[in-house]
Amino acid sequence: MVKPYHFALALFLAVTLPSRLAVAQPWNTLSPAQQQALAPLSGTWDTLPGKQQTHFLALARHYPKLNPQQQQRLQARMQAWGKLTPEQRHRAREKYRAFSKVPPEKREAVKQMVREQQAASAVPPAPAH
Repeated sequence: MVKPYHFALALFLAVTLPSRLAVAQPWNTLSPAQQQALAPLSGTWDTLPGKQQTHFLALARHYPKLNPQQQQRLQARMQAWGKLTPEQRHRAREKYRAFSKVPPEKREAVKQMVREQQAASAVPPAPAH
C-alpha cells in the first residue's frame, strides 16, 4: 500500500520537476510559431543550454501579443544575444544581476553613466526603451 506522504511527495515532484529541470529541445521540435518568434536564434538554438531555451520559449509564448514594433525589437535583441560568445553572455548576465540590485531611483543615473562610457569608447549605445 502506498503511504499518503509518498503519494504527496511523488505528486509534488511530478508537478515541480519538469518546470525546474530545463531540458534542451532541438530546433526541429519547435512549433512553426515558436520558430518564427525565435528565428534570430535558429543558428545557435541547439547550442543553448536548456535553461536559456526555456527562457526564450517563454518569450515566444508572449510574442504574438506584442505589437509589430515590440516584435521587431525583441527579435533584434535575440539576434544580438545569439551573436555573443558564451563568455560575453556570462558577463551580460552578471551586469544584469548587478543592475537589478541598484535602487530604482538610481537606475537612470547608472544608465547615463554607461551611455557616457560607451560614447567615450566609441561603442554604439544600446537603444533606449
